[in-house]
Amino acid sequence: MNSEMILAPMGALAGLTFFVLLFVPARRMTRRPSPQDSATGDIPGGLSNPNYADLLEMPVLFYVICLILLVTNRVDDTFLYLAWIYVALRAVHSAVHLTYDKLSHRMTLFALSNLTVFAMWLFFFLPPVG
Repeated sequence: MNSEMILAPMGALAGLTFFVLLFVPARRMTRRPSPQDSATGDIPGGLSNPNYADLLEMPVLFYVICLILLVTNRVDDTFLYLAWIYVALRAVHSAVHLTYDKLSHRMTLFALSNLTVFAMWLFFFLPPVG
């Protein structure tokens, strides 16, 4: 397998991060925030951007494991699938956070994405038998 294929999910996650970076201020400029939005800091009001912060925290471990896989030439189908699953979960997490923002849905997606990146690290150091 071409190890450079791991760069595609990394690029997709970076693209999602840049999208959120631009989407939130654009949405705030076009919609008047409610007092509740401003108090919580969530979309579309407030001064903070918690979804953007989420895309800068845990994904660091995703980027690092992907780079380790690339450098060690250990990219395989399992890692590539896990990488795309991670990106998909983060994209759906962002979609939930930026739209209807139901906490239970958001937290489930966040937890699943964290388990996915944890599995990538685990499989790197303790490869599955077989």
